[in-house]
Amino acid sequence: MRWSSPRGMTLIELLIVIAISAIIMIALLELYTGGLKYFFNQNSRADTIEDSRVPMAGISRDIRGAQNIVNGPITAYNGVPYTSDANTLILDIPDITNTGFSYIIYSYDSINHRLMRIVDQQTGGLENRTRVIADNLIDDGSGGPPLKFKYFGSDGTTEVTSGYADATNGAFIVEVELTAQGRAIQRAGQPFVETVRTQAKLRNKVVPG
Repeated sequence: MRWSSPRGMTLIELLIVIAISAIIMIALLELYTGGLKYFFNQNSRADTIEDSRVPMAGISRDIRGAQNIVNGPITAYNGVPYTSDANTLILDIPDITNTGFSYIIYSYDSINHRLMRIVDQQTGGLENRTRVIADNLIDDGSGGPPLKFKYFGSDGTTEVTSGYADATNGAFIVEVELTAQGRAIQRAGQPFVETVRTQAKLRNKVVPG
């Protein structure tokens, strides 16, 4: 009886196996890196939204605690003049004893792309200070500033475009819009851009009797 020895793989078969294995490994690697990029990009987007909501919450809190919107112009303790308009907000904030008040100013620093909160003491109110509350701002996509304010009357629908300091016809509700950017991985150099918008009512607004 004649025994036949097992035949090994030919060179061509070996090359085919290597090529198929390489294709599978490349596909798995692409799937892994794609999932990793998606994970980091979603985290970056969530961080961008959160970075916008934190200062928005502070602005809303100050609006609710204000007794009026100051039209201006006023010159703050830092020597810079401010006026309430579509991109700047000046709030009249009483202290807890209602015996003093301060101005709280929200303004966009277009040179350093930062949102500034300026406390300007008037009569024994809060302590003078300037603080950066957001530094990842970007224009709104149409070339406009990242910080925008709209003012509405007591009905919540009538937009007030002037006379912000008028206690009777001035603003009772302020709409705030903030546009921020966050880093992303391999998006052709384009960052995430997120716009957050909210409204807050002046609960302590002074109205003449």
